[in-house]
Amino acid sequence: MYEIFVLGELMEMDKHGYLLQERLKRAVGPIRQISSGTLYPLISRLVSQEWISLIGDDTATGKRPKKKYTLTVAGKREFMELMKEPLKYNTDIEIILHFKMCYFEYVSKQVQLSCLEQYYNYLKYNLDYIQDQIQLFMDKKHQIPEQKRMQVMRMLEHRKFICISDVEWVTNETAKIQTSPDKETE
Repeated sequence: MYEIFVLGELMEMDKHGYLLQERLKRAVGPIRQISSGTLYPLISRLVSQEWISLIGDDTATGKRPKKKYTLTVAGKREFMELMKEPLKYNTDIEIILHFKMCYFEYVSKQVQLSCLEQYYNYLKYNLDYIQDQIQLFMDKKHQIPEQKRMQVMRMLEHRKFICISDVEWVTNETAKIQTSPDKETE
């Protein structure tokens, strides 16, 4: 999951592992913590796959040289493929969407719109499910205590509100991209 982030960050410029880790921590937010034990094995795997390469960083201060990473041609191709890859309907869909959105500048308008359309479809699917659940809990035939029914309905209404808000945001973002000029990216 974090491959797209590391490759995307290196599209911009070469970076040290520490900087990649700090940026990744900020990107995923305060709840999901990313440890060195997660990032550095990933970096090692990306080096072994020849998607990134290690370059030395000479320091005249006498300190141990820091490891710096650069993106290879194969890594750029893999990054583009990951950006085109369909979003999967799972618990990581939003974080993958956020990663992809951070790197929209590197891909065509078509790839950007495809990504947003996939997320829109996910939201509509989720919204349909929530509305079905609301109908189910409104049906008084089920043997559910009224207090429990009210609490579940509050939760479902909250989820519905968030989903509708996200649909509106994606619709607006899609319109912005559709009216923007397409630039040569690939």
